[in-house]
Formats: sequence, C-alpha cells, structure tokens
Amino acid sequence: MYERWIMDARNKTVAIFGYREDGKSHAEYLRSRGIHVIFGIREDRDEWGQAMTDGQYVLSPEEAAAQADIVQVW
Repeated sequence: MYERWIMDARNKTVAIFGYREDGKSHAEYLRSRGIHVIFGIREDRDEWGQAMTDGQYVLSPEEAAAQADIVQVW
C-alpha cells in the first residue's frame, strides 16, 4: 500500500514538519523516488539552522503547507 502512495506522489511536493533523524531519512527516501521535498520549520528552532546547513529547502510551516500537495509530520 505504501509503495502505491509513493507512485501517486511522484511529481508532487511533500512538506515534512520535523527535522530529526526520522524526517531527514524519510526525505531522502522520498527524493530517491522522484518526489520533491520541502521542510516546514520555525526559524526559532535549532532544526532550522541545521536543515539550512545541510542544504535543505526550508520554509516556515505556513509557507511549506501552502506549497505542498502532501504534509507529513515527524
């Protein structure tokens, strides 16, 4: 069932809220299957700086939700 969801999500944008190990590893998995991933993180969180340092596309949660077709919370 999950693989079907992955197939349906191709060419869509997934916003992930949460940038710890689960969020990062899930983003890598989705990208490897052709899915565009963005992160929604508040600027006052330590995760914001870490995600930016790692080269991730990071937006505020509100902006990420507005741009996403699918939202995931980790």
